[in-house]
Amino acid sequence: MILTNRKFVREPPSRVAKSIFIFCEGAKREYQYFMYFKEMDSRINVEVNKLNQSDNNSPLGLFEIAKSNIIRTSNNPNPKYSFQDGDEVWIVFDVDKDKEESRKPQIVKVVKESSSFTNWRVAQSNPCFEVWLYNHLFDDNPTFEDNEYCNSWKKKVNEAINGGFDSRRHPIYIQKATKNSEKNYKEDENNSPLIGCTQVFQLSKSILPLIEEKLKKVLTEIENQSG
Repeated sequence: MILTNRKFVREPPSRVAKSIFIFCEGAKREYQYFMYFKEMDSRINVEVNKLNQSDNNSPLGLFEIAKSNIIRTSNNPNPKYSFQDGDEVWIVFDVDKDKEESRKPQIVKVVKESSSFTNWRVAQSNPCFEVWLYNHLFDDNPTFEDNEYCNSWKKKVNEAINGGFDSRRHPIYIQKATKNSEKNYKEDENNSPLIGCTQVFQLSKSILPLIEEKLKKVLTEIENQSG
């Protein structure tokens, strides 16, 4: 059964509840995943850092994009979004190391600077977003013998899930992913996720109250069809 966004009636914009602004890396996988929930509720807003080949795929660059879209300054009088009390901004990126390890100091800086803004948060996945995707369908994390963790996770997701992770239907299991990711979560002394762990469950806990009733409806339909 393919669960497309057509099953959801997208609510009109409302300021009764908070809005969530998500800024994520990746031109495809992360964007498609979070867009699933944007189609369910207009209070979930998604921006993706679409990079050219010559660009440096950096957490700091993503953070700067978020600031330009949210923060009003004299040089930026009309940002794209109107951020109001209670709203949240989430910066979502991978920990995966590059050869020069240029991401590490940037991650430290983004985490520190984000904390200076009200309701700005960071959600890291170590080593990549596939850790979060895997947890939608599986309770325990796999182990790998090699050190190519990011490639190994991507390969594992494609092999373990028939047809690979499908952003048209598998995000519906976000509640299971939240439970599994939180259960498996461990971090180092700097509050960064260890390998095989992700902080995206913290973001999903903000998303779930906005879409809870629609999730329940579709999951009930799935259960009835499979029963």
